[in-house]
Amino acid sequence: MLTKTKKEIRIPRKEWERLRKSPAFSELIELLEDQRDLETAKRVRGKDMTLNEYLKKRGIRNHH
Repeated sequence: MLTKTKKEIRIPRKEWERLRKSPAFSELIELLEDQRDLETAKRVRGKDMTLNEYLKKRGIRNHH
């Protein structure tokens, strides 16, 4: 079950894993995880980088 507040939407781990395995949602879940990794990398390195630049640099996928 989802929990929504003004600042967050929380998804239980069990539901996250189920969505991750679903062909309909797996790419979305992967993109959300990549976005989180980008934000972490920006904090560590102090660089401004778009998600597309980050994914290209990591060789994850080619977005338009």
